[in-house]
Amino acid sequence: MNRIFILCLLAISLGSSPAFSQAPSGWPIFEQVEFGKKFFKTYGMFLPWPKNFDAIKQWEGKEVMLSGYIIPTADAPGYAGLILSKFTYSECFFCGKAGLATVAEVVMKKPMKDYKIDRPYVFKGKLKLNQEDPDRLIFILEDAALMEM
Repeated sequence: MNRIFILCLLAISLGSSPAFSQAPSGWPIFEQVEFGKKFFKTYGMFLPWPKNFDAIKQWEGKEVMLSGYIIPTADAPGYAGLILSKFTYSECFFCGKAGLATVAEVVMKKPMKDYKIDRPYVFKGKLKLNQEDPDRLIFILEDAALMEM
């Protein structure tokens, strides 16, 4: 019995190749960023902002996956994305219970027509690091697609 189990594990590990591997989860990558404050003239105030992106710069432009909960936003002119939180609506960054590394802007290839705020979703897209624009989130997933769960 043990031999069969070991052979099955070996077959599974040999059968998986890097070509079929999934994109890494973005949340642990985002957690490597250290935050401080940055002054923005536009708002005349300091806002929480990354000190630098050195720890994760190699991930920019690469595919990552994010699983989380959609945060409802009002439709703003020119805004083509949605906001995804690692945590549920009641525990998200905007409620003051989590940090900036737990939310991301997701810009979809095709807009989602409907969603539920209490249901988890998984998206895959290319990571963009926002270094200057205080009107956008720090972490942006571009050309994103909804993954099947």
